[in-house]
Amino acid sequence: MTRSRLEYRTARFTDADKVVELCAKFHAESWQSFADFDVEKMHGWIVSQIDNDDAEIFTAWDGNKLVGCLIGMVVTFPYSNTLVAGDYIWYVVPESRGGMTGIRLMRMFESWARGVGAVRISTGATSGINTERASMLMERLGFSPVGVIMQKES
Repeated sequence: MTRSRLEYRTARFTDADKVVELCAKFHAESWQSFADFDVEKMHGWIVSQIDNDDAEIFTAWDGNKLVGCLIGMVVTFPYSNTLVAGDYIWYVVPESRGGMTGIRLMRMFESWARGVGAVRISTGATSGINTERASMLMERLGFSPVGVIMQKES
């Protein structure tokens, strides 16, 4: 099987619909699927992130098919002026997993975060999608565990 070469770039306004579609796939596969998915709300949020200096959406394309994205942002703690980076969504479609797609998206994010002045980068396996495999990948990329996330129905 011949794999096509993927194109990696930051999202443009014209990509918003496809990014929303990919986020809907993420939502359906994640623990968050119990909640509704409001396409219009997500579209507005994606557009606002494309136009936000404190956020960036990194994408991987196989032709005109979006196969992965990482939505990253930089913030400060309420008590500090230190800039830290974190990802909101890091998702690769199932048929494109196991290669370099997710790694390349993370490397793009890390480079951007350092470039805008972040002194620490956080990520996590919080989606419930292949948690152990994702955690091992993050450790291979140099990330260390910090805590635990738990949930409970109210």
